[in-house]
Amino acid sequence: MGDFNEKQVEARIRDIFTIAQKNRGKKASNFLDPAQQQIAQDVAKNFSGMGFYFDGGYEEAERKIIVVYPEHLNDEPFKAPLGALRITSKDPDEYLGHRDYLGAILGLGISREKLGDILVSKMSADVIVKQEIMEYIGLNLIKVGSVPVSVEEISLKELLQPERSYKEITSTVASLRLDAVAGLAFGISRSKMAPFIKGENVRLNFKVVKDPAAPVKEGDVISANRLGRAKVVEVGGQSKKGRTYVKVHRYVSR
Repeated sequence: MGDFNEKQVEARIRDIFTIAQKNRGKKASNFLDPAQQQIAQDVAKNFSGMGFYFDGGYEEAERKIIVVYPEHLNDEPFKAPLGALRITSKDPDEYLGHRDYLGAILGLGISREKLGDILVSKMSADVIVKQEIMEYIGLNLIKVGSVPVSVEEISLKELLQPERSYKEITSTVASLRLDAVAGLAFGISRSKMAPFIKGENVRLNFKVVKDPAAPVKEGDVISANRLGRAKVVEVGGQSKKGRTYVKVHRYVSR
């Protein structure tokens, strides 16, 4: 959804909870990015007697829908409105990346919130989508950029296993501040990272953060304009000099 408005997202999630509560049934949202999922969890705290879970089509999904229901319906069967498409290039000499596939689908007039993760391999991409748009994409997506493609429906069990290419960085930081950890992740000094953060170039868990001193914890994801994305996979103890051991995975473009 790009630069989404938090209040709009909150209102939409609140509506989904209200409808599920009123209709006494299960209700699913469109896809949410991790920051929006956090908003959804905060909204859920205001609805006692209501349960929810996230589903992105596979275990490690980043973009997920939320399914909301009255708690007494916890065991009621519900088929999440998710499907998967495999888009295959017909030109073996042309490599297509995530941005290419996403741009081609959005170019059909489809909203980003109808699309989940896109898992890219050498010759194809598997796209998790809301079921309501599967047929439309299948009928209308004939090219990605200038490359002819074919589209077929696959089951979620057939999804490509996502490849995580990353560089592992293990070191120490003076403190678990955003400027220190991001500087370590992207190989930039803390003094240069601080103004970069103040310039609204860095996201922490998919939200823009302007404070270089913002606290970072294990599991956090840091995204920086033009620099990429990294995840804090482990926070250890302290060195003799009082610095904190940190292990970071900086993701590498394929």
